Amino acid sequence: MKLAYYPGCVARSTGREYEISTLAVSRALGIELSEIDDWNCCGATHVSNEVVSTALAARNLVRTELPVMASCSICYSRLRAAMIRLKDRKLRERVNEALEKKYEEEKEVLHVIEMITKALAEAEDPEDLVVRPLAGLKAAPYYGCLLTRPGGGIDSPENPSILEDLIRTLGAEPTDFRLKMKCCCGPIFMPEEEAAAETLIRILRNARASGADFVVALCPLCHLMLDANQPLLEKKFGEEISLPVLYVTQMAGLALGLGPEELGLSMNSVSTRPVLEKLEKIEGKKAEEEGAEVC
Repeated sequence: MKLAYYPGCVARSTGREYEISTLAVSRALGIELSEIDDWNCCGATHVSNEVVSTALAARNLVRTELPVMASCSICYSRLRAAMIRLKDRKLRERVNEALEKKYEEEKEVLHVIEMITKALAEAEDPEDLVVRPLAGLKAAPYYGCLLTRPGGGIDSPENPSILEDLIRTLGAEPTDFRLKMKCCCGPIFMPEEEAAAETLIRILRNARASGADFVVALCPLCHLMLDANQPLLEKKFGEEISLPVLYVTQMAGLALGLGPEELGLSMNSVSTRPVLEKLEKIEGKKAEEEGAEVC
């Protein structure tokens, strides 16, 4: 499988570990990624002008003939929203006036979770790829609010299950995480810090109460809000959370047998060591039991 890779701005700043693990997982799955030449920002949620935000996404889409893969849920959502808007002939003509290379036809746009899921589903024997099943670990699936929007794409906007399915495929157990679709409040964190903090602590409390060993994030903004802000939230609310937040690519990479360095795990704010130690403990116990059976 060969895909065009759209990194997005965060992959080169606060989300470096997402990009490191995305590239490592792609190699492990035998997927060739070709970075889009001279790509530009998707505009994220900050560009409210419909024509400008559509043109930003369209410029990225026309710079490759390959299906496009994005790891950021915001970028993924913006690219898909633009393709829907570009079905309007008048808007497409207006956007094309600003583009050197014109937008003529729809592209296939994938999120990184679709890339992983598709590669595992198409493998002759997925067990050849999942060489280190995450059996014994419990993961809270956190979707955030943009991955499934606009509708008609990756999964149901109201009740998605693709992340739970992947967690099971990798050998772990998804927890019943009631706030899995709650917005991380990233866009309002600066002007409405108190409201954002209240929401974030509720999400983390709910994830912890679900029995999860870690949260799985699909978006670098969600990861930043739940992971990097966690120490500040603990101090503000006077309670210990200590809940690791792994990117979906970091979780998949562990199951594919990749090491912590290859996945950038040391770059996470909340230590991921408890996850690794529990996995090693479970594997050690399993090896002992299998040895006893052989004897």
